[in-house]
Amino acid sequence: MLKKSMTSGFIAILMLTVGCATQRKSVMPQPRPLGRDIPSVHATLNNINKPLSPEVVEQKASLSLRQALVLALMKNPELEAFSHDVRAAEARTLQADLPPNPEMEFELESFGRDGEGYDSSEPSVMLGQVIEMGRKRLWRVRVAEAKSELAGWNYESKRLDVFTQTAHRFTEVIAAQQRLELTQSSMKLAEQTKRTADERVKAGKEPPVHKLKAMAEMEMARLDKSEAENTLMLARHELATMWGADQPIFVKADGDFASILETLPSKDVLHEQLSSNPELASRKVAVKLKQATLNSEKAARIPNLTVAAGVQRFEEDETHALIFGFGLPLPLFDRNQGNITAAKHDLAKAEAEARATGIQLSAQLTRTHARLTSAHQRAQVLRLKVIPAMEKTFDAAHKGYKEGKFDFLDVLDAQRTLFSAKTEMIDALSDYHTALTDIERLTGISIGY
Repeated sequence: MLKKSMTSGFIAILMLTVGCATQRKSVMPQPRPLGRDIPSVHATLNNINKPLSPEVVEQKASLSLRQALVLALMKNPELEAFSHDVRAAEARTLQADLPPNPEMEFELESFGRDGEGYDSSEPSVMLGQVIEMGRKRLWRVRVAEAKSELAGWNYESKRLDVFTQTAHRFTEVIAAQQRLELTQSSMKLAEQTKRTADERVKAGKEPPVHKLKAMAEMEMARLDKSEAENTLMLARHELATMWGADQPIFVKADGDFASILETLPSKDVLHEQLSSNPELASRKVAVKLKQATLNSEKAARIPNLTVAAGVQRFEEDETHALIFGFGLPLPLFDRNQGNITAAKHDLAKAEAEARATGIQLSAQLTRTHARLTSAHQRAQVLRLKVIPAMEKTFDAAHKGYKEGKFDFLDVLDAQRTLFSAKTEMIDALSDYHTALTDIERLTGISIGY
C-alpha cells in the first residue's frame, strides 16, 4: 500500500510540474476608427470550407458608398482568408501551451535466462515525463501569442486596404458616371451646333467647310461618349469584384461627388494621428515576437530533465520494488550558440524595419497631403472661377454665332474650353477624394465620410 501511495504521489507531482494548458482569449487588436462601425467578415470553425453566408445582398438599385463598403467588408475573399490566419494563429497558441506527453515504458529483464522463457523474466513498468527547464514553455507561448497578435494586425491592415480600395473604386464609378453625363451633354451641344451650322450654310451665311467641321465635331463627341460608356462599364465591374461578384447588379453609384471640405486638416495634425496606422503597430509586435524568439532560443540552452518512476516485479520471490530514474543531456558542444546569435540579428533587423516603416509612412503622408491640397485648390478654382466664366463665354459665343456676330471657330473654341474645364473639374474631384481616402488609410481615422 505504501509503494502504491508513493507511486501515485510521484505521478501527481509530475502532473503539477508540467501543468495544464489554459484556454486563451482572442488577441485581435482594437479596430481603427476608420470603418469601425461597418461589420466585417470573421472566420469561425463553422464556416471553414463553406461559402460565406450572404448577410448583405447587392440590390438592383442605386448603390451608396456605405452599402459598397458593407458588401466588400463582409464578402471580400481575401479578407476572409486573413481572418482564417487569425484563427489558425490562436489555435497554435493553444497548442504551444500544451506540455509534453508522458511516456509509458515496459521492460522485461532476464528474459529467456537458463531457457526458462518468460517465467524467469523480471517485468517492469515505468512512467516517464520530460520536464521543460529554463521556462521554455513560457517563451514558446509568448512566441505563439506574438504571432497571433501579428496575424490580428495583418487582418486589420487588410480590412483597411479593402475599405480604401472599395472607396477608390466607388470614386472611379462616380467619376465615370460624371464623365458620361458630360460627354452626353457635349454630344447634344455638338448636334445643336451642327444644325445651326447647316442652317447658316444653307442660307449662304457660312462656307460649306463649316458644315464639315461641325459634323466632325459631332462625331468626335460621339466617340467620346462611347469611350465614357466603356470606362463606366469597366469601373462598375472593378467595384463589384471587391465583394466577389462576377458582374455588377447595382444600377448606379450614388454619392455626393462634388462635396469637398471647406478647410483641410493640417499636415501636423495628421502626423499626430499617424500613430494609429496598423503597420506601425504590426512592426512593434514584430519586435516583440523577435524578442520572445531570442528568449526562447536562450532557454533552449538549458537541457530538459526527464524523470521516470515505475514498479518492477521479481518472479523468484514474487516481490515488487519501486524504480526511479532521471536523464539529463550534457550541453558540452551544442549550447544553441548559432540560433541565439541569429535571433539577436533578427531582433536588430525588426527594430530597424520598425524605424524605417515610421519614416516611410511619414514621408507618404506628406506626399499624400500635398496631393490632397493641390486637388482641393484645383477643384475650388475650377468650380468658383473658371467654369462659371467659361459657361458665360460659351453662351455668349453661341448666341452671337446665331446672330452672325461671331465666327463658327469662336463657338467651337468656347465649347471645347468649357468641356475641357468641366473634365478638369471631374479629374480634380476624383483626385481629391482619392487622396483623402489615402490619408484616412494612413491615419486610420475618418475625415471626409
